[in-house]
Amino acid sequence: MKPTLAALLLALATSAGAATDAGSFTLLDRHAAKAVTAPRSDARPTVVALWASDCAYCKQNLRTLAGLAKANPQLRIVTVAAELPTADTQPAIDKTGVKSERLAYGDDVPEALAYAIDPNWRGELPRTYLFDGKGGIQARSGVIDAAGFKAALGLK
Repeated sequence: MKPTLAALLLALATSAGAATDAGSFTLLDRHAAKAVTAPRSDARPTVVALWASDCAYCKQNLRTLAGLAKANPQLRIVTVAAELPTADTQPAIDKTGVKSERLAYGDDVPEALAYAIDPNWRGELPRTYLFDGKGGIQARSGVIDAAGFKAALGLK
């Protein structure tokens, strides 16, 4: 009986640690990951930005988005950390200044989550999905400058 109780306590401590590491992130499973890039009926421009804490280009995109959001309050931003969050993930995104709904990969196989998000995506980062608020969507890999974001989203 004692080994079973010890195993249960260890399991609870481990899951509590994982929840703490997730911080302000909502963890994705395959089903939730599919919804990230599903066609939206939003009447406002929306950006879904995939990033990783060790990706300098990702942070560049996020800083650009932070600036655009200040000038365009109607812009909705959703960030997806393409990694299981650690204690370093939240400070990394906080430093970019972007205010967003924050998602992150959960415990599922990373390749399966990436495929659920976009079967045509090969995992390169940064990866950005641009919804113009009128039914249009663009998927782009790499750095996008402010003019590129504005043109794709119909912002001024």
